[in-house]
Amino acid sequence: MACLPLYFYFRLPVHPNLPLFTNFSLLIIGLIILPILYLIRKRSFPIESSKDIHWSYTATRRYFWLFSLALLPFALSLVIFIVFALLDTLFIGYLLSLCGLILVRPREEDVV
Repeated sequence: MACLPLYFYFRLPVHPNLPLFTNFSLLIIGLIILPILYLIRKRSFPIESSKDIHWSYTATRRYFWLFSLALLPFALSLVIFIVFALLDTLFIGYLLSLCGLILVRPREEDVV
């Protein structure tokens, strides 16, 4: 955050189509991942604690993979930000990942 005011001074000149391409590709990845997250969540939960002795381990493992998949747009945008210093791409990846994390957040009815 302290270096943010210097961003506009030190950023690299890039082709004008590069930010459009990266933002569009991140939006497409987000539109693909969000329905996949929803389907995986619906198939993975609820976990019946009476049938599964290690229900907490099972729930943690399933949440880990859901969260990892939900954070994929931010991970890709972070790599793009490190290479090309495109701040708007980083914000789009963050917002898409935030939407994914809100979609797969733990709920009380996940463990029955």
